[in-house]
Amino acid sequence: MLCILCAAVAAGGVYAAEFSVKSPDGKLEARLEDGKQLAFSVTADGKKLLDRAAIGMSTDRGEFGKDASAKSSKTRSADALIKTRLGTKSSIRDNFNETRVDFGGYSVIVRAYDDAAAYRFVSNGGAGEMVVKSETLTLPLKDDDKVVAHIVPGMRTSFESVFTRTTSGGLKKLKKGANASMPFIYEKDGAKVALVESDWTEYPGLRIAYPQDADSPRAAFAPVPKKLVQKGNQLQPSEVEDYIAKTKASREFPWRAFIVARQDKDLASNDTVFKLAAASKIGDDSWITAGPSVWDWWVNWNTEGVDFKCGFNEDMCKYYADFAAENGIPYITLDAGWHIGREGLGKAYLATDARTKFVDEYNRDENYINGKPRVDIPAVVEYAHSKGVKVVIWCLSKVLYAYPEKALDLFKSWGVDGLKIDFSDRDDQLMIRHIENVTKLAADRQMVIEWHGCPAPSGLHRTYPNAITFEAVHGAEVNKWAKTVTPSHNVDLVFTRMLLGPIDYTPGGMRNSNARSFNVVKDVPRVQGTRAHMAAQYVLFFSPLQMISDMPSEYMKEQELLDFISSVPTVWDDTKALCGKMGEYVVIARRSGDKWYLGGMSGWEGKDVEIDLSEFLPEGGKYLAKIVRDTENSDDLPEDCKIETRKVTSNSTLKLRMKSGGGFAVKFMPYK
Repeated sequence: MLCILCAAVAAGGVYAAEFSVKSPDGKLEARLEDGKQLAFSVTADGKKLLDRAAIGMSTDRGEFGKDASAKSSKTRSADALIKTRLGTKSSIRDNFNETRVDFGGYSVIVRAYDDAAAYRFVSNGGAGEMVVKSETLTLPLKDDDKVVAHIVPGMRTSFESVFTRTTSGGLKKLKKGANASMPFIYEKDGAKVALVESDWTEYPGLRIAYPQDADSPRAAFAPVPKKLVQKGNQLQPSEVEDYIAKTKASREFPWRAFIVARQDKDLASNDTVFKLAAASKIGDDSWITAGPSVWDWWVNWNTEGVDFKCGFNEDMCKYYADFAAENGIPYITLDAGWHIGREGLGKAYLATDARTKFVDEYNRDENYINGKPRVDIPAVVEYAHSKGVKVVIWCLSKVLYAYPEKALDLFKSWGVDGLKIDFSDRDDQLMIRHIENVTKLAADRQMVIEWHGCPAPSGLHRTYPNAITFEAVHGAEVNKWAKTVTPSHNVDLVFTRMLLGPIDYTPGGMRNSNARSFNVVKDVPRVQGTRAHMAAQYVLFFSPLQMISDMPSEYMKEQELLDFISSVPTVWDDTKALCGKMGEYVVIARRSGDKWYLGGMSGWEGKDVEIDLSEFLPEGGKYLAKIVRDTENSDDLPEDCKIETRKVTSNSTLKLRMKSGGGFAVKFMPYK
């Protein structure tokens, strides 16, 4: 498992020790080399996928990684099962080999899985605090190496970009301040390698940038804010410190992991981030309920066939609760505006002093916690609970920054079951601290949190499973103002964003469009792709709290489809990625209890697939397969889909055609 080699380093004739740890199957190797500059390498199947990446930390306790001379090392192996109720698998195998190399004031832990290599720094500074000035991770990529990057405009971002295909050198051409948040994927020697992070706590999020004066991409981090000021509905730094973290002098720092995908499908079901995260700090999490949620904001509180005025009012909220209860949907999510209303956000006050005044009041922290909501949330909650439906309400992140316990105590006193917290739009140390603190305080009050306008979870969903879902995605809401949420983009998300954890994409759009017919509509938006493509998202996109986003009246017209998507579990006992290619198509099978589900999506080019059901169905099993699929005409009439039932066995083959922007969803129910 471990070997230590000595080799002369050409520069200065300094000798370096090399520590090597191999994966349990022996096919992947991670190496740590000391000397003038600490270096980390990854080899898989005999291919060098990361060759001597410089790593280190500059601190007021010394330079970690400079002139590094190992003093000792120790190894360990693990093969355990991680149990979870709220994941893509109920039991995750955590099988790795690891070495910990001690350098005196700090150590480096190197870990090798069969499908990933990771390292983390550990400071050994005793009591007190330390300042981290910067962290080094230099990626030794050639300028023509292909990358898939989540490029954001700067340190202030909602983390909601599309994934861009470019080259390593292309990152150097980005606008000043732009960088890539995780995951960062590059190609080497026929494999894809995804850089991710996990277990961030009291530390900024990892980004990748390519400065003009550099010769390769490297880590970048938001500095610690010195002063925060309100900018619209957010808190943003007006002054920053010259360091990225002030933290405990003895601690473990976040993991930096390199996931190795021999095939694209290896990225479609990968547990590395979850396995590296700290174990749950909640203890008994039986109070956390997963499931779908009716949601109001996407369609601007519109529906058809009602005898009251549509809008954000108590009648509408109770209507949503009734609809949820009648269809076995456990949640409703009430979005922005319950505190003082939304009228001043409309066109009537556009660019007027009245609108400015309204927006100021809308964003004022105290108007969320004065106990006088415009919509009677306590009454709505009481009504919803009488129907067996839980309630999540929206709140600005900065309100919880100013009044964390006061706000949570008030909302809990109303009976609210969870919060959708929006517009954090940063990942500096103070924001990561805020996200973890609010999530912990909510857990203490048995409340779930749906984080929006936020960095991706990076393991927090394991440590605090009441952090039930996260946005950090170019999701369906963008259809209200742009044409960039394409079927190919939707396929990409399974291989990219979902590496980091749950994804609040908000599926369910019923006005399905092809590339020719799609147009931007704000109040009753359309979506790109077929109706079966939409149905597939309920199987493919993992989110323990999953939105059902369109008007209730739209689903009532298609009750059989509503029954299908509302019955798809949002947490799973097992997951198997069957096939796929990034941006083109993906097929995944998931199990809940004795039922299996199959989801497939394609880009605009469509895809025919032939699925051998023995890849996931138990041997000898007989099943009724309820299928939502495209029809022969779905590429021209994207709202056209076929729902049918077939008898299959584990020896059957299922042939399905995904039309342009198409897909399918299948529910396998055992029978005797």
